[in-house]
Amino acid sequence: MIQRCSPLLLGFVLSAPLSAQAADWSDVGLLDLTGQEVEAAELFAGGPYLITYTGVGCPIAGKLAPRLQSIHEAYPGVRFFGINANPQDSRESIAEDVRELGFTFPVLRDFRQELTRSLGATTTTEVFLFDGAGELRYRGAVDDQYHLGTARPKPTRTWLKNALDAVLEGEPVPVDATEAPGCALTLLEPEELPETVTWSSDVARIVQTSCQNCHREGQVGPFSLETYEQAKGWSKMIASVVEDGRMPPWNADPHFNGVFANERRLADSDKAALLKWIDDGMPRGNPDEDPEPPSFADGWRIGEPDAVFAMQDRMRGRGALPEEGFSVPREGVVRYQYFTAPTNFDEDKWVQAIEVKPGAADVVHHVLILIDDSEASRFERARQLDFRSYFAVAVPGDTPSVFPEGYGKKLPKGAKLVFQVHYTPNGKERSDRSSVALKFCEDEPEYEVITGALFEEDLRIPPGEANHEVRARKRIWRDTSVLGFFPHMHKRGKDFRYVLHNEDGTSVDLLRARFDFNWQESYLYPEPRVLPKGAHLEVIGHFDNSAANLNNPDPEAEVRWGDQTWEEMFIGYYDYVRPIPGSEDR
Repeated sequence: MIQRCSPLLLGFVLSAPLSAQAADWSDVGLLDLTGQEVEAAELFAGGPYLITYTGVGCPIAGKLAPRLQSIHEAYPGVRFFGINANPQDSRESIAEDVRELGFTFPVLRDFRQELTRSLGATTTTEVFLFDGAGELRYRGAVDDQYHLGTARPKPTRTWLKNALDAVLEGEPVPVDATEAPGCALTLLEPEELPETVTWSSDVARIVQTSCQNCHREGQVGPFSLETYEQAKGWSKMIASVVEDGRMPPWNADPHFNGVFANERRLADSDKAALLKWIDDGMPRGNPDEDPEPPSFADGWRIGEPDAVFAMQDRMRGRGALPEEGFSVPREGVVRYQYFTAPTNFDEDKWVQAIEVKPGAADVVHHVLILIDDSEASRFERARQLDFRSYFAVAVPGDTPSVFPEGYGKKLPKGAKLVFQVHYTPNGKERSDRSSVALKFCEDEPEYEVITGALFEEDLRIPPGEANHEVRARKRIWRDTSVLGFFPHMHKRGKDFRYVLHNEDGTSVDLLRARFDFNWQESYLYPEPRVLPKGAHLEVIGHFDNSAANLNNPDPEAEVRWGDQTWEEMFIGYYDYVRPIPGSEDR
């Protein structure tokens, strides 16, 4: 029963006895400060135990903290649990508050406010003492020293200590309920409470959709994100690259959101959920609710290929490669290497999908595949074998080339494939035999896909220049349907634009994008875009040759055109199509 008290204590002592019924925590969940969800029934099993509320920034809660900690140390036979039910307090802010207040007992988040509603807690200083049978024996204030706006020099009533002594001695508690002056708890409606983001319910799907295509065993991502444990282990790195927009890799300006079919930008809602999950401590959720792992094609992402060609011979009569492939040194600079592979087809082939696969992905920066058609004219053969066009490409982060139905690239009969490979030694012994897989069109297509380019070879980038501009421009001589763009620069590349200048004097940006040498990508339209006859296509880029560019090999050098990464290139590739003669009659 409640002890009668003097008028000075009115408002501090409740007017009804506590129920002797044991608490039922079967449907109550809490989050620890690592973000793991724990069941209250399991956490509070056994007794006696004390639940003490707290809140970041509450003055009375802060003043009572040293006393609560000393009581905790003085009563080792009682388990203490701090509870924060403030929806505005983040996991990190609570953890910092706990550190500064010096609590050595666990503090948990009542993130759904289920415990708070069950207890009827109202302030950030309220305590709840349960005995060994799990029955509530005292609720209310620690003592009578602090009240809103006032404070005694020292407490005159030590209600919590008295209750603890009574429970441990098996005696009735002299005062079993008081009011606890403190900061009022805000209880939200259930629909207003922030959702708990867990791996099972939210994050696994996001990672599967937006990350695992690259971040899985054998792919270009430097580590795998195929399990909860892997994602949790890399969570700080994930938060860093997601927050600043570096991952998933998509460098197009936000103005072009939704324009390109291969957009890898993380949806705002998914980004918020992923960052909240990390901020909350990476809650696991129920493993039984994990989504099914995605099914990725074994080997080739384009599916079962019709033909595969691997590097076979060194160019210029330097002989066949050994069985293990080209030996990449542990260190140093490796100039671009050229290899060939015969196709030996006795008829032209039309290719609908192409995928290039490095043999030693960790040391192959890129592979450019050209066509050497000995039957072609001198002009056409020269065009095929220089940088202005290519048959296929593999660069960091880009995806296989899959053309729409009715479109295909031509592989002339008897042609050789020429592999231009850029190796970047990483301190390990590696052997490489890169290869390319092809899927042929079922029928001869209506349109041939051709890779063209705008470029500026006369590069002279001054030392220290942070925003050196380069342009190239060409006239569109006939209506031209474009499938997509692929900008190319080296380590000083900063940004890239494709601009269409119409005959009427208007201009429109077709693409604006940041350039990242370590993660290059193409930008593909869902449907071909027509560039009208008489218009001009222009590419504009900027180079950062200053010391502020951490990728810059030498800020004091004047930079010219060249193959190597310490040199530069400025190429605006684009895939366009032209009707195949006779296709209109089919």
